[in-house]
Amino acid sequence: MSTSHNAVKFWNPSTGSCLRTIYSGYGLCGLILPRNKYVLVGTKGRTIEIIDIGSGTCIDLVEAHGGSVWSIATIPDRDDFVTGSEDHEVKFWEYQYTQQLDQR
Repeated sequence: MSTSHNAVKFWNPSTGSCLRTIYSGYGLCGLILPRNKYVLVGTKGRTIEIIDIGSGTCIDLVEAHGGSVWSIATIPDRDDFVTGSEDHEVKFWEYQYTQQLDQR
């Protein structure tokens, strides 16, 4: 996976070919969460975009820092991640998978 000024790209490691492009904000870093359902994108605009890989849509936009989000990393064996930013802050985040009930 890679991020750029307007997209997140998923790559085939064997062939080097692009498998999928999802358009996003100005991404500086990214992280695929465990279970491979979501990707987090740290942006130049101080936010973290939460993107559903299956649908290719941004499901949430979190105001994360006072400066560009430069790095995102998981914390092993936990549902947590850490971000680093141009504002010289390191923040620890906790996430939780939830399931929406079908409303019929």
